Amino acid sequence: MKKDIVLYGAFDRYNYGDNLMPILFKMFIEKYRPQLLQDYEIRFCSIADSNLSAFHAPKTESIEERLGQTPQGSLVVVVGGEVLGATNFALFFHMQQSELSHRVAKLLRFFLRGLYARMVRKHYGTSWEFPYVIPVSEESPYRVAYNTIGGSFSYLPDADVKDLARRVGAASYVSVRDSRSHADVSKSVAPLNTYPDSVMLVSDLVDDEFLGSRVSDEVKGKLSGDYLCFQASPHKVREDLGVVARGLSTIAKGRDYKIVLLPIGYASGHDDLRYLRDLAEEVEGATILHPLNLWEIMYVIKQSRCFIGTSLHGVITAMAFAIPHFGLNPSIEKVDCFLRDWSVPPFNRSLKMESIIEVLKEDSFYSEAELENNSRRLASLVKENNSRITDLLGSE
Repeated sequence: MKKDIVLYGAFDRYNYGDNLMPILFKMFIEKYRPQLLQDYEIRFCSIADSNLSAFHAPKTESIEERLGQTPQGSLVVVVGGEVLGATNFALFFHMQQSELSHRVAKLLRFFLRGLYARMVRKHYGTSWEFPYVIPVSEESPYRVAYNTIGGSFSYLPDADVKDLARRVGAASYVSVRDSRSHADVSKSVAPLNTYPDSVMLVSDLVDDEFLGSRVSDEVKGKLSGDYLCFQASPHKVREDLGVVARGLSTIAKGRDYKIVLLPIGYASGHDDLRYLRDLAEEVEGATILHPLNLWEIMYVIKQSRCFIGTSLHGVITAMAFAIPHFGLNPSIEKVDCFLRDWSVPPFNRSLKMESIIEVLKEDSFYSEAELENNSRRLASLVKENNSRITDLLGSE
């Protein structure tokens, strides 16, 4: 009987980066460690069963059900994302299937927290709190590896910090994706490795033929000419809609770019589409592309001349394909820190719209060679990190 390689994360909701990470890890194994597939079966797990195949995301099975039957010698890989400190209580908020249910959950969360907590216990979550930090012991039939995870837990009560530090410390391998997470987790856990987010390997794993075959002719037909790709969540922009609209119009006129508005956050509570629809009314000629599958989102970013957004994995996708990229809003720590750690000037920090406009006024505002060299360097680091994780399967 084959053992399991369990890829675990927030794949039971449609959110571009969360759904992409396990697919790319599987593609890494198929390309660089295919011999593992003789003895191991790759399984996609999340908190709950899900089927998002319409968006080309993997179907998932419940992590608790899988851990209850996984064979001895298996490996669970928490594949990334802002998972440290994430609670069942908070994650249920992003699992609503309609705007009405999201609003109801929001009201309950703030005004009837006891009722909300009972709903979470009944309908969603794991039997352990902080569901992406997996309990493991010497008796467990599986080992655990954390692959370029993000977030923090030192702000939690002492008892929770000790519990999480014990669980993370019991893993066979731990890597985080930026200095922010390293500074937090290293207070309690060692050894700790820092590598760029695993999605940085996408340019190595996904070629033009593969990507183009998964994009509809309708989407391709809307992307003729040079365009700027813009994405934003209304909860993260922190600038007036009019300021953003005027900024995009100024950039479009100055560089002769079309404006393509790209929702990336589809999960409940992200609301990219609602914000971008309002923005489209203020930006002449702007095009919204929605709904798109994972590969279509990637294609839109890859074909653009520049990406601006609040989505970390939107920024990372642009970085991977050596596309100019701007994180919008310096107060989004996970984006700003990642850029400071891993990108190159003038993209190595998040900016407000006014500052982005100033950068884009320059005829030659970046070095294409520098972007490409950095993309290759970061992809090499991700391969190294992925290899260290898969090497665990040869060290039993």
